[in-house]
Amino acid sequence: MTTDSASASTLLAVLRRPGTLLLCVLLADTYAYFISNAGDSPVGLLVYLLQMFLLYRIWRGANLVPWLLLLVISGYEAFCVRQVLDAGVAADHRSWVTAHVVAIATTVFVLISPSVRGRLAPVRGSDPRRVA
Repeated sequence: MTTDSASASTLLAVLRRPGTLLLCVLLADTYAYFISNAGDSPVGLLVYLLQMFLLYRIWRGANLVPWLLLLVISGYEAFCVRQVLDAGVAADHRSWVTAHVVAIATTVFVLISPSVRGRLAPVRGSDPRRVA
């Protein structure tokens, strides 16, 4: 095995790790938040902080609920991008549209990746084996 192939395989192994993938989501969502210039919007800040909290919960091995909530937030972002496109003002806000499309795509692809889905814990609830 040559040095180049060893370093390439090491890089691929690091890129497949769930923590690295979730870091990509963090960076994409943070960039989309800052490009939005939503510093004065309490809703924008709340959504961003909720995304970061849900990412943290998924990184710690949460169940399906935070995963699903983060997917719903990405759907909401996609709806917002769709509204901008339908209004015909996307040409005036190319960086905003691009940042949000990248953030949405990154989030969805990382959430449905096998390495992230495999870390999800089962949903807690009543155990059918312990029925009284």
